[in-house]
Amino acid sequence: MKKILFLGFLLISLFACEADEARIVGNASADDGNIVSGITVKLYDMDTDLLATTTTDSNGKFVFSDLESGNYYIGATVTVEGSTYDTGVTPQVVYVSDEISKEVSLTLNLRE
Repeated sequence: MKKILFLGFLLISLFACEADEARIVGNASADDGNIVSGITVKLYDMDTDLLATTTTDSNGKFVFSDLESGNYYIGATVTVEGSTYDTGVTPQVVYVSDEISKEVSLTLNLRE
């Protein structure tokens, strides 16, 4: 009986230690500070394979959930009235580790 109880507690402990999936939360704004809503933000792995996309809400906020620990690229591009804005040639690198949530800010600049 003691062995069964011990194994039960051991299993419960193992499930309790299971890591939470991390997430990246952020906001997007133009280089003039204005909030940018409705743009597509892309998440890439370090081999530049596209993993996921999301769209900024009316407050310029976005979320990528259920991420494993590792390095990710984040970037965004939008065209408004013939002008293209983006986060630059090299997207922002984000490292997600044991943190539950990683906050980032994207600034879109006019591409020349």
